[in-house]
Amino acid sequence: MIRKHFAGFVASTLALAVSAQAFAGTVTTDGADLVIKTKGGLEVATTDKAFSFKLGGRLQWDATQFDGLMAADQKKPFDDTFNTFIRRGQIGLEGTAYSDWHWGLRLSYDEADDTSVDRAFIAYTGLDIGTFTVGRFGVDYGLEKSTSSSWITAIERPFMYDFLNGNADTQFGVNFKHSGDNYGLMAQVATYKGDNNYKSKDNDELYGYTLRAHWAPYLNGTDVIHLAANYHNSESDDNRARARTRMGIRSDNDFRLTFGDVRVADKDVEWVLESGAQFGAFRAQAEYFQRQISGETLAGAKSDVDLSGYYAQVSYMFNGVRQYKAADGKWDKPDNMKGSWEVFARYESTTIDSDAGAIPKNLGLAGIVADDVNDEFKTKAMVVGVNYFVTPSVRTSLNYVDYQVDNINTSNKVGGKSVQDDGKAIVGRLQYVF
Repeated sequence: MIRKHFAGFVASTLALAVSAQAFAGTVTTDGADLVIKTKGGLEVATTDKAFSFKLGGRLQWDATQFDGLMAADQKKPFDDTFNTFIRRGQIGLEGTAYSDWHWGLRLSYDEADDTSVDRAFIAYTGLDIGTFTVGRFGVDYGLEKSTSSSWITAIERPFMYDFLNGNADTQFGVNFKHSGDNYGLMAQVATYKGDNNYKSKDNDELYGYTLRAHWAPYLNGTDVIHLAANYHNSESDDNRARARTRMGIRSDNDFRLTFGDVRVADKDVEWVLESGAQFGAFRAQAEYFQRQISGETLAGAKSDVDLSGYYAQVSYMFNGVRQYKAADGKWDKPDNMKGSWEVFARYESTTIDSDAGAIPKNLGLAGIVADDVNDEFKTKAMVVGVNYFVTPSVRTSLNYVDYQVDNINTSNKVGGKSVQDDGKAIVGRLQYVF
């Protein structure tokens, strides 16, 4: 049903645009001259840019062939599995009013069959000190998360982001950004969706504080050295806090491994360090994070989870170079969007140290259990891939993922087959951005 609603929304929007062109007659304005752009979407603005709006969106179709641990909940556990699905479908409007007021509204659909208004915000830019944003929006948190999902290097972001809270979209928040030529500061207070609160039925939202500071000590065109730090404090308020991941494997079943589950959390803090450099067509980046969760089980026993991890990534682009947004501290689309190729390799690793009371009986599926509840879980993956930018609107990608999880009991069986602690995946994507 949700798929039908989203498809109908998109179809109606396109039909409106076509009919408007077909039956266009006299166009009048309130006196201001207009500039209409149709390249890469539909944008209408007054010549002084005091008023404007832009219609845009993206569609991402994925095909995934995978096996091993992340195929555990399929009808044939751990066997080769092939899925095709819509990873993202988005359509939105953004605009400006009276020069200093900006707004945005976006409808999104993802592979979990979830359709929602995930952007609804108003921003004020009329102060020299910075920009204030209020509403529902995404947050710049971490280098790869700050980059749009249309222009990230791999098909999926590093799985360390599965373990973070600070990168989550807001339910409602207030955000402040101040930036200079080569640096930026961000502070945010926002509410988020909570898992469950076992002491209060009235509390279904969390709130948290987020900070980010970025600096480019060297900046010369697209050549750059990037440094940044992030901090997030989730005011847990006795909500549930979990450490879980998809290991970089998205499919239409949304299976996740859970290595830590604190049912009544009283502390949940994390920080992320960023580093990156680009010289010509070569680019390298790495990020490191730590997260500490403390609390109790439902029975009142101590239940803590400590996480730490990192990834390191290198890439090279042929016939183009990534643009760097110094004010936002992130990389963007290539400067040449037609005929550019990009190759990359990424290694990532995370360690999860959970108290015995915080380790679920099953790590996401009956039969998948810890080998030793007194030992750490270690997750690691190697990802290699290639991107081809066909046009400014069309991108194709192909990734290979090889992953492993330590401290899983492989002597157990699921569906008559021995549990696996590793796996591989080949993922392809066709993307259209407008």
